[in-house]
Amino acid sequence: MAKANYRLTMTLMDVYHAMREAGIPCTPKRISDGIACGAYPFGRVVFTGETGRRTLEIFRVDFEAWLETRIPKERAKPVLTLREVANG
Repeated sequence: MAKANYRLTMTLMDVYHAMREAGIPCTPKRISDGIACGAYPFGRVVFTGETGRRTLEIFRVDFEAWLETRIPKERAKPVLTLREVANG
């Protein structure tokens, strides 16, 4: 069972901040494009609107597993959402 404040999904901005903190240069657009083309396996495009705006579903457990393969173990930190950081 998940902790009470542990969310199963992440926002694009949660992923962006976690990747930047891990030292991975990125932008929200690059992450969104990577998810859309399959380069980033931790999410999927749920819907693309008429203007091209995407609705993404990003899975925390998949992102954390992917991130662990990209950074050295000694630098790995738990991934928190902005809400979790604000709540302490």
